[in-house]
Amino acid sequence: MTERITGHPSALRRLALSLPVVGAGGLAFAQTAATPAFPDRPLTLVVPFPAGGPADIIGRLYAQHLGRLAGQNVVVENRVGAAGVIGTQAVVAAQPTGHTILFGSTSTQVINELLIRKLPYDAARDLSLVGLVAIAPHLLAVRGGLPAQSVSDLIGLARREPGRLSFSSAGPGSIVQMGGELLKLRAGIDLLHVPYKGGGPATLALLSGEADMTVNDLTTLRPHLDSGKIRALAVAHASRLPQLPAVPTFAEAGVQGMLSSTWWAISVPSKTPNDVRVALRALHERVVADPDYVARLASMACEPLAMSPAQSATFITEEATKWRSVVTAAKIESQ
Repeated sequence: MTERITGHPSALRRLALSLPVVGAGGLAFAQTAATPAFPDRPLTLVVPFPAGGPADIIGRLYAQHLGRLAGQNVVVENRVGAAGVIGTQAVVAAQPTGHTILFGSTSTQVINELLIRKLPYDAARDLSLVGLVAIAPHLLAVRGGLPAQSVSDLIGLARREPGRLSFSSAGPGSIVQMGGELLKLRAGIDLLHVPYKGGGPATLALLSGEADMTVNDLTTLRPHLDSGKIRALAVAHASRLPQLPAVPTFAEAGVQGMLSSTWWAISVPSKTPNDVRVALRALHERVVADPDYVARLASMACEPLAMSPAQSATFITEEATKWRSVVTAAKIESQ
């Protein structure tokens, strides 16, 4: 589906560190030098996930602002399949002019590298990270009938009957499964993983009582939290969410190291000329700093990720290390 809108860890670290740092002065220079050479025609933002999901919604918001700042149309193209592999491969194979951009996620940037044996590309070799876009912190939500009003209650229930309580996910290897597995690891409990085909069905399983809990972002869970059909016990973030001020963080609830989220990033083929990457980076920095963009993200319980290339490299390295430890502890087999 398309729509026109106007307007392994060390390798990843090396890749991100190779990007030019564009400061305030460099930003003005990049804008001047890039006009009118780039962009000189419409851009395509490839979202490797279905229309209507969080990645698609955030991607279209980003595309609106990018198009306005670049003075070009941005075509959002949903290239769906294989946990984001099909869309990612399409960008890897695109002409490296900077006009075809990947709107990647935690899965395409980190998880797939850990869980898919024979990827048709090497992300560190074939893609160049332009920048991180936004983050959606996860929270632990339980079905309404579960007799647990707090994280400590839940841990107590799980320890009394190991393996009986279940958590739903958006499918094997999804970031939603990773969040549940991280909970098991950090809380020292045994839970049954029940995979579904997408975050929506995973949430419906909670509503129907097929599953006891899930770890996902607020964009998916908010309507059902508001209705009282499910309830949030803790936020897997460094701070509480403004939308749920009464819900503690896991650290406040006594579980350390429970930090889980969905995040997004943009990349281009690695052979994209350096001056084009500088121009894209300059546009990207303006998007993530735009007050309207920040406000609209906040309305969806998301935050912008305004990081330098070096900070982005550190962030991705830490994410890869964390999720690798989860994959190992949970004994999740590569596909």
